Amino acid sequence: MRGRGSLKMFRLGLRTKFFLYSNTLIVVTMGLVGVFAVLHERQTQYDSIVSRGRSVTEALSIPITDALLYEELALVTETGLIDNYTNEIIERNKDLVRYVIVADGAGLVTHSNRWDLMGKPFRRALGSDSIGLPAQVEIRTSSWGERVLEIRTPLNISSKFWGSLAVGFSLAPIELEVQGIARRATAVALLLMLGNSILTALYVETLIRPILNLYQSIKRAGRGDLAARAQVRRGDEVGELSEAFNRMMDELEETREKEAVRQAQLAHTEKMAAVGTLAAGVAHEVNNPLAGMLTCIETMEANPDDADVRERYLELIRDGIKRIEHTVLNLLDFSRPREIQPEVTSFNHNLRHVVELVEYQLRKNRVEVSFELDPDEPIVLADHFQMEQLFLNLVLNAIQAMPSGGSLTLRTRTHSSRVVAEVADTGNGIPEALRERIFDPFFTTREVGQGPGLGLSVSYSIVKAHGGGIEVDSAPGKGSRFMVWLPARPDRGEEGMSS
Repeated sequence: MRGRGSLKMFRLGLRTKFFLYSNTLIVVTMGLVGVFAVLHERQTQYDSIVSRGRSVTEALSIPITDALLYEELALVTETGLIDNYTNEIIERNKDLVRYVIVADGAGLVTHSNRWDLMGKPFRRALGSDSIGLPAQVEIRTSSWGERVLEIRTPLNISSKFWGSLAVGFSLAPIELEVQGIARRATAVALLLMLGNSILTALYVETLIRPILNLYQSIKRAGRGDLAARAQVRRGDEVGELSEAFNRMMDELEETREKEAVRQAQLAHTEKMAAVGTLAAGVAHEVNNPLAGMLTCIETMEANPDDADVRERYLELIRDGIKRIEHTVLNLLDFSRPREIQPEVTSFNHNLRHVVELVEYQLRKNRVEVSFELDPDEPIVLADHFQMEQLFLNLVLNAIQAMPSGGSLTLRTRTHSSRVVAEVADTGNGIPEALRERIFDPFFTTREVGQGPGLGLSVSYSIVKAHGGGIEVDSAPGKGSRFMVWLPARPDRGEEGMSS
């Protein structure tokens, strides 16, 4: 999980990706073009220097060979002709020629502009076997660290061999030219990257921004905002995608409205079923006081002149009427349709009031109720009457699970940032095979005519609508325990709490 979080931190946006991809393409393209340009230019310059070097070497070898021939025939007495030739060549090509070496047939240096080599063996001197062969070309690194192109050719006329000539040409011009090309390629790449960055900013507004706007709308929809809509400003594929998204959101919103109506209808159906169940208890709670009131009236008629009897029995009749009024008002208060109004609500109060509503059913089914309520009065922000319907469904479900009597335990507690309520019975329990279906609409294990099977489904919908959850822990023969939790209200004050 930590690794995935780190990856999300470094996730690149569409703008950044577009910028990186386009500039990377430019860098790679310009890099390849630059490499090929450098290699081509280097080879061209090398071929040019080789050609020029061969020409210079051949041009220099002719007068040197003539001078050696004249000296051998004693036709000239002037000395220094060869040095003059070499110096003249170096002066004319001083940007290129670094040294000239003339070696005799034995390989000893006889003439050179490098005086430190005079009279010393020249290890790369050519022998008579090189007569008739092309001049030798070799790239070397000089003693002072410069790369040079050395061209060696024999000094001969026909089969007459006097020695060899070696001329060193600097390769620095090639390196300078190659470096210049590399700098120019880099400058062009930077200019292209700058221009691409400007074009990218324009592309973002014209191409990528609609995609990003659509992405933001999808994120809003993913968070549950069905009012999210994408702006349709284009006639291309992005515009068509935005229109398709908007149509989908219209259909989802319409489906949610239909689902809300359906849930309200289901809740009302279950509520009426619960009212029907409570009506039997109401009839019993009304019938007993009425029977007592009738007895009081008959006693008063039998003793019309007894003021004490009249006063005592009128008080009993008044108490009976108040009891009937309280019972009927409770039923009317529960059955009256209302708009959902979240308010500060106490789970403890909800559970106590539900027990009052089902008091007759509890006595009739011999169910003992015990409360284990949090004394700190845990509160939530919820619709008070929906909470009562939720717990009434769970309590009635528990009573029906104990046809031979049993114990019903109602608990509340605060756990972390949640308020938890539990409804636990000692009834028949729920088989594991049916446990996953108990919250499905119209699923029931009751006999026909004992309810539509909506109680737990409606309870589940109520809890989810309030951002909470409901769980069940049950085993056949060991009873069931339903746990309802809702987010706790941060302030635990009781001001404005429903009563």
